[in-house]
Amino acid sequence: MREKFQEHHNDEEIQILSIQSESEDWEEHLIYISEEINFFSNILKSGLKETIKVEINQEDASYLKKQLELINKANEFHLTTFFDYKNKLEGLKECDDVQCENFYLKDHLVFKTTLRKHFKDFRQLKVLIFKFLKVSFN
Repeated sequence: MREKFQEHHNDEEIQILSIQSESEDWEEHLIYISEEINFFSNILKSGLKETIKVEINQEDASYLKKQLELINKANEFHLTTFFDYKNKLEGLKECDDVQCENFYLKDHLVFKTTLRKHFKDFRQLKVLIFKFLKVSFN
């Protein structure tokens, strides 16, 4: 992100670049989480007994699968919300006063807090999966 900032950028331009850079990171995170969810779901419901041996008790597997489904729904919601946010963010380029910029900054900070919680929830679920899942590759 630092490489985008030039000496000739003023504080407002730096703030806009920072918001745009952060939103690009969020998009990557949300898309990657979708991929991880698919991966974990496939492992938990795996029928690949010949190449991968998954050891987990059925109750734990059911619980974790349900948690993955819930986090997947949340991730889909956040992805949809993100794309709406990203489109709305285009209006920031048209701002010509501090009040307008503050409107976008407030939205950004609220969304940032929401996504941080979502990312933390997913990390905690992954840790739980790692604790309960024993995978052997033949």
